[in-house]
Amino acid sequence: MNTEPGAHESPSVEHRGAFGPLPSSEHYHGPIWHFTDSNALVSMVENRQLWATAATMLNDPEELVYGAKRIAQWYERFGETLPKDLSLHMQLTQILNDDFVDSILRKPAYVVCASTDYRVLNQWRNYASTSGVAVSLDSHAELIPADPPMMSGFIFLPQWVTIAYQPDEQDHRIHRVLESITSGLIKPALDAPDAATANKLIRGLLAALAASMKDSAYTEEKEVRLIAYLPEEASPSHRGSSRGVVPYMRINHYPNFGWELAGLTGLGDPKAPLPIEEVRVGPPEGESERQRVIGVTSLLRANGSKARVNGSTIRYLPA
Repeated sequence: MNTEPGAHESPSVEHRGAFGPLPSSEHYHGPIWHFTDSNALVSMVENRQLWATAATMLNDPEELVYGAKRIAQWYERFGETLPKDLSLHMQLTQILNDDFVDSILRKPAYVVCASTDYRVLNQWRNYASTSGVAVSLDSHAELIPADPPMMSGFIFLPQWVTIAYQPDEQDHRIHRVLESITSGLIKPALDAPDAATANKLIRGLLAALAASMKDSAYTEEKEVRLIAYLPEEASPSHRGSSRGVVPYMRINHYPNFGWELAGLTGLGDPKAPLPIEEVRVGPPEGESERQRVIGVTSLLRANGSKARVNGSTIRYLPA
């Protein structure tokens, strides 16, 4: 669907619009492989939901700080080159000058991490191993936050985005996103009854932008992320993990959402099966792999999925 800012407005909720957390130019449309363990796969398939983790709780605790500082540094050097819708430019400047890094950490984006290829050995080692899987997801499927509040203004629709690792790639992305703000593409939000709507929208865009960049040391991960932003009136869910308590948000597959938001259909299924296209079970090859293929196939078929199930094709014997 089109997630360009202001692309959809519902006649039933005044001024409501759907925005991608980043401009549509950043949307990734290629292969997506989400690495996870068998327990998480069962939850995904049976509950028909993805869980997006707060970006403050990822492997690199300084990751969001890195992204936020890159944005602030770029704006300090090149901000004067941006188009100037004065009211939006002033809001952007105020946000970036007002404890920006801390604000990103207080209200971060939420992410589902994946790779562009299932043959990434370190991803199997770190996230899937022998009992895990790589799940292929449709990058074009319409996804929404679970139970989004009926609020005026806007909601963010989750969006797949490649991670920018190299400084020049990051600079180009920062330029494109900030230009989309100051050129007025979010102008419809300024007409909302709540005067703070544009400020909230800009903060959400910047939080997503910070979560879309990593240090070049992580390049081999070939990472792509589903980036989401918690609706303004919602609270995250929480789960326990080896890192402590982890905030997360639930994301549903909603094939008819774009049409509904435009007011063109009746209420559809807000919790359709996840758009799983294929599942690869982890190494090693052999009889145990065949058993795991059988188990995953049974899970998928019991829940109405016809997705293919195959081995990883990686010749690796875990320790």
